[in-house]
Amino acid sequence: MVNSSPLKIAVLDLYDGSANMGMDCIMEILDRWSLERKAKIQVTTFDVRAKNELPGTEFDLYLSSGGPGSPVDTHTLQWDIDYCNWLEKMYAVKKPVLLICHSFQLACRHFNIGKVGLRKSKQLGVLPIHPTAPHSIFDQLPDPFFALESRLYQITEPNDEKIQSMGAAIIALEKIRPQLPYERALMAVAFNERMIGVQFHPEATQDRLVTYFKTDKIKAAVLEDFSQDKWDQIMLSLEDDSKIEHTCNNFIPNFLNQMLFV
Repeated sequence: MVNSSPLKIAVLDLYDGSANMGMDCIMEILDRWSLERKAKIQVTTFDVRAKNELPGTEFDLYLSSGGPGSPVDTHTLQWDIDYCNWLEKMYAVKKPVLLICHSFQLACRHFNIGKVGLRKSKQLGVLPIHPTAPHSIFDQLPDPFFALESRLYQITEPNDEKIQSMGAAIIALEKIRPQLPYERALMAVAFNERMIGVQFHPEATQDRLVTYFKTDKIKAAVLEDFSQDKWDQIMLSLEDDSKIEHTCNNFIPNFLNQMLFV
């Protein structure tokens, strides 16, 4: 696929106009990858929820972001209906698509991969992700690897019959918690060989997260919702280059390399 023309990449923004780091992190990774691979890219963003914008099939690769709110309650809204139709089209034509967090939840709901529901409590932190099947997107990543989780919702009770019929596969689960009687949530699904969804945030960069969690507003929110120990734990994890930084440097670049240089 390498040629003199720029690779066309669509970035779907599902943040609904809310302030976020996700889009900035995605753009930073794309810029760095472009320089490292000496690959010309042309990036176009689409405001899915606020403006009901969606890309066509002319792009070489698609990245769909996380976002706030419920992945269940919006199913009657036009942007959600159109987004699910877009997912169907991308699945059918086998375009390279990476679905992050909220996008992943919407796809799991739409394709009936499993039960989409609220967690017993909010999940936040730099946490281990356990691959459950060999997949090239995990190249250069340990087992487990670490990524940012920030979620109220989860995917459980996988629909094995539907997963098998559509040629999908569960490729990662959340951290092991033997002390709790809860089913482990799905953390990554290969919907087909070119559409992958993840519950975590592989785009999160170390520097941006350190700055984010050190702001007075965010620190106060973590202390209120969790504890000082939780904030200390997050900051300690962010000091470890083998965690967030390693995942950021490999996960999305793996996807780009494998989908665009084949």
